[in-house]
Amino acid sequence: MSEAKEYFSLGLTYWPRRAAFRMWQRYDRGAVREELAHIAALGCDTVRLCLLWEDFQPGAERLNTRAMRYLEHALDMAHAAGLRVVLALFPVAVGGALYVPHWLNGPDVARALRRASRERALVVVRPPGLAPVLTGAGYRPAQAGDLFSEESALEAQHYLVRETVGYFGSHPAAWAWQLGEGFERVHRPASQEAVRAWFSAVAEEARRQHPTVRLIGVTSLRGLELRAGPRPDDLAEMCDLVGVAADPQELPADQQRRHTNYPAFLHTLVAGLAGRRAIVTSLGLPGAADAPGWTEDQSYGKRLRVFIGDESQQASYIDVALDRLYRDGAAGVWLPAYADFAEELWRTPPLDRSLRYRTLGIVDATGREKPAAEALRSFARSLADAERSQPHPPPPTMDAERYWHDPQRQLRELWREFNAPAE
Repeated sequence: MSEAKEYFSLGLTYWPRRAAFRMWQRYDRGAVREELAHIAALGCDTVRLCLLWEDFQPGAERLNTRAMRYLEHALDMAHAAGLRVVLALFPVAVGGALYVPHWLNGPDVARALRRASRERALVVVRPPGLAPVLTGAGYRPAQAGDLFSEESALEAQHYLVRETVGYFGSHPAAWAWQLGEGFERVHRPASQEAVRAWFSAVAEEARRQHPTVRLIGVTSLRGLELRAGPRPDDLAEMCDLVGVAADPQELPADQQRRHTNYPAFLHTLVAGLAGRRAIVTSLGLPGAADAPGWTEDQSYGKRLRVFIGDESQQASYIDVALDRLYRDGAAGVWLPAYADFAEELWRTPPLDRSLRYRTLGIVDATGREKPAAEALRSFARSLADAERSQPHPPPPTMDAERYWHDPQRQLRELWREFNAPAE
C-alpha cells in the first residue's frame, strides 16, 4: 500500500468532558459543538472519534441508528471547525479497559454444534480469560474468542464496515478510518496469517464501500511482543497509514534516561519495521493538582506502576515529546484525551479502575485550560513554519526478519539499547 501524502497530523482522541466514555449514550450536541471548536482553536487539525462497538452495534446484525445520527452531527461539527476526523471502528482497547460487545463475549454454541456435527469434531468451551472485559455497563469475565478470526466476529465486523463506511465514507470531515484496536489484548491471535487476512478482508470491504477511503492500522506493545502481531510491516502493506498506541507505558521505566523515551522508542521501532513514518496515536501524561507521583494502576486487566504528575509536569512532557517525535520524523501525534473527568464519573467504568484516564486531558473537569493546552497551542504555532522549512528524516532501518524471529527478546534488548548511555 502506497503511503499517503506526507503531512504531520496533530490531534487528539475526543471524549466529552461531561459524558466521558458514555459519549454515544449521553450525547450533548451543544457540548460537542463547543468542545470541537475549542480543539481546533488549540491548533489541532485532527480529532479521533472512537465508535464504541456495542454503542453502534448492539447486536451482530443490528445498528444503533441513534448513535449514527449522533456521529453525523459530530462529523458536521468537526467539519465546521475545520477538523479532520479519524473514525475508529471496533476499538476494543479504550480508556485502560477492554470493550467487547455482550453478544461476542462468549462461545457461539449453536455455531460450534453445527460445525462439530458437520466435521465430527469435539466441541471446545473456552474458560474465562484473565482480563475482564466491559460489556454493556459492567465488567464480565473475558470469553471472547480471537476477534481476528472467529467467524461470528468477522461477519459482524463486515456488517458494521458496510453500514458506517458506506454511509459516512464521503463525508468531507471523514479523513481516515482506523481498523480495530486492541484485539490482541483480548485473545492471542491464532497466527500472523490470520491477522494479515483480517486486515486484508476488512480493508477490501471498506474500499468496496468507498474506493478512495484512507485506512489506518494501529499496533500496540502487546502486538509488538507477539509473532502474530499486528505487525507494522503487515499494516503498511494493507493500510495507508500506520500507528502505534503509546499509552500507557508498558516497558520498565527504571531503564529510561529521558521521560519521553517510551513513545520515542515505540515510534522508532514501528517506523523501522513498517519502513515508513508512523503516527503515535496516544501520547500523554496525567496531570493533577494533587499528583501522587508514582502509583499503582490497572490497564487492560494488568497491574501497572504509572506516573501521575502535576499540571506543569504534564505540560513539560507534552512540549518535549511533541517536538522530539516531530524531529524524529513521526507522521503525526495524537493525545489520548481532551478533558479530565469530574469525580462523580470516577465511580463508573472504566474510570473506577483506570486512574490515568481521570486526568489525561488538556482541560480540567471544569473546562479550564491546563498548562498542557498552551504547550499544545505553542507547538501548533511552530509547526506551520516547520512544515514549510524542515525536511522529514527517513524512517530508521530495521531487520524485520530478525525481530520477528523472537519479538519478546528483541523488544527488550532494543529497549535496553535505546536507553543505554551514549558513548
